Amino acid sequence: MKLPLPFRRDRPIIPSANAQDHAERLIAESLRMLGQVCSKVADAIEAQRLERQGYAHNSYLRRLDKDEDDDAKKSSGPGTGG
Repeated sequence: MKLPLPFRRDRPIIPSANAQDHAERLIAESLRMLGQVCSKVADAIEAQRLERQGYAHNSYLRRLDKDEDDDAKKSSGPGTGG
């Protein structure tokens, strides 16, 4: 019975090709996932920036402070027309 030696010098080429293929696939998937993470972080930063400027979250860029000013003018201003 012949037992495999753990530290053989003649390693086959096929497992190293499989290892290289696996490593390349892993790198490609990691870069794709990193791209998705970067995209989500950029969206969050942009949402915070727009929120600071008075835009509501998911509101098609409608300014909230303008609506509040208009409501205040309508309720406290003199009645015109009617």
